[in-house]
Amino acid sequence: MGNTQAWPVLRTTDLSEALDLAEKLLSVTASYEPDGCYVDAWARDEDVLRQLTDRNPAARVAWYGEGQTGFPANVQLGVSSVAEARAALVSWADVTRCYLLWCHMLWPEVPELGIGEEYKYAELEVACNSHDIHCEEWAAEHTVFVHARQGDDERAAWLAAQVGARVVGPSEFGW
Repeated sequence: MGNTQAWPVLRTTDLSEALDLAEKLLSVTASYEPDGCYVDAWARDEDVLRQLTDRNPAARVAWYGEGQTGFPANVQLGVSSVAEARAALVSWADVTRCYLLWCHMLWPEVPELGIGEEYKYAELEVACNSHDIHCEEWAAEHTVFVHARQGDDERAAWLAAQVGARVVGPSEFGW
């Protein structure tokens, strides 16, 4: 049992740039399951909930308010391809803070650093309108995070370097 550590590798106001970098990072993986991805958002009122579900009617809603019937509500949409993930995130990014998370992936072995493959803690995330993985606070930028085993700073830096990026801030405790 454990949690990931998440390293930001890009902060940008251009959502397309963030999604392009995420797609490049997916090409670095040893493997990933295209349907091991979902888009997640919080709706804090009826208007936001309606906009999210109107834009993606297949989204699931889970209530977390009083008696698990009121706001906030968690809205989640499973996607099965990079194109579907991109479209879903773009459709929600102008409504609220949200994130796209790829899991069920395998970071490759990095023999020159003495690092083996990583499955358990391997994840990739694009947080829209936020600098943190949970999208708790609004920011004008979108952040791309690589998730890996705690203390795996070298892997995060190596992954970023493979796509012409770098770690751009301190890591944070993950999922």
